[in-house]
Amino acid sequence: METFLFTSESVNEGHPDKLCDQISDAVLDACLTQDPDSKVACETCTKTNMVMVFGEITTKANVDYEQIVRKTCREIGFISDDVGLDADHCKVLVNIEQQSPDIAQGVHGNFTKRPEEIGAGDQGHMFGYATDETPELMPLTHVLATKLGAKLTEVRKNGTCSWLRPDGKTQVTIEYRNDGGAMVPQRVHTVLISTQHDETVTNDQIAADLKQHVIKPVIPEKFLDENTIFHLNPSGRFVIGGPHGDAGLTGRKIIIDTYGGGELMEEGHSLGRIPPRWTAVGHT
Repeated sequence: METFLFTSESVNEGHPDKLCDQISDAVLDACLTQDPDSKVACETCTKTNMVMVFGEITTKANVDYEQIVRKTCREIGFISDDVGLDADHCKVLVNIEQQSPDIAQGVHGNFTKRPEEIGAGDQGHMFGYATDETPELMPLTHVLATKLGAKLTEVRKNGTCSWLRPDGKTQVTIEYRNDGGAMVPQRVHTVLISTQHDETVTNDQIAADLKQHVIKPVIPEKFLDENTIFHLNPSGRFVIGGPHGDAGLTGRKIIIDTYGGGELMEEGHSLGRIPPRWTAVGHT
């Protein structure tokens, strides 16, 4: 029977790109909470000791952008320079302007168009599909990679693995069988976890804790066998992470939040920028 391998990846909430996504989304949420007609195209970037929010926002909402940045960073766990960013002492730069009048007239006619007449201020390709592989109707590779990242965050925040730090990435490869056109998952071929950690933990303890507290609770035993490959912090050291380790930018992890590609949802954008983002917000 024909088989093939398929891989999905995910990132933790402390990954610098995902940090930026969450800040942009938090700005969008704050604007829409006060003014549902807000037009938001918010970008975020970050590097060592700095977060910047910039873009075009037209809203009646009274938003404290700096407070949103610091609160989002703090909730993720960036509370000191040691972990990659200090939410309460880092530099926060804000450069927000109103939506371009050229874009505004094309999108909503400067608020003269009816809802069904509203256009888009950008263009993009989107795709998606449903599959019965999982209760979530998403590919199993995507579900497992995402759940591994969520479990990493859980055991970090509840103290089960106190050596964990916010940044990290996961990747799951599954062997599928083509059964008359239906792609049926057979086994987990490879699990890759790269997670930020403190100075106190050994590589052996990292591997043991990840298998016991992260992989075992997430991946059903029926999909694991003696040939499953585990790459657990394969680089050997991941102490420096977050914005200290790598620059972050809104939108670079779109593929991780979708079905494997395209622009199903772009963080920090409202109607008038990327319509699918409006659709996603409108139905949650």
